[in-house]
Amino acid sequence: ETTMDSFMRKMAMAESSGDPNAEITLDDGRTFTGLYQFGDARLSDYRKATGAKFTTQEFKEDEQLQQKVADWHFADIQDAIDDLGDEAVSYDRDGLMAVAHLGGVGGMEKYVRTKGQYNPSDALGTRLSDYYAKFSA
Repeated sequence: ETTMDSFMRKMAMAESSGDPNAEITLDDGRTFTGLYQFGDARLSDYRKATGAKFTTQEFKEDEQLQQKVADWHFADIQDAIDDLGDEAVSYDRDGLMAVAHLGGVGGMEKYVRTKGQYNPSDALGTRLSDYYAKFSA
């Protein structure tokens, strides 16, 4: 198996306990859905990038679509890590992918550029550094 398969399994367990029907709505009204807990903003990014058309409900009910979106999402993050070049070399790649999943690509770039000083937490209290540590080899 590839390290990516292993990373994806670990991410799905961390995000949804492996349940493709998992869904959470935060106090601010944003909803995150599926194995990897994607929000509307990222689903919208995927639709724009690929021309795909589906509703959040269709996404929730289609595990293959969830995997397709995740493959695109993590490939996009890999490109962003590559774009950081030497700045990212001393970091664990899986750790950075997890940071970007939690805090967005921009958040991951800021995390690297500030050498971890930029370290906000999400609505559930998980900090970027928590995900970095959890997913780093």
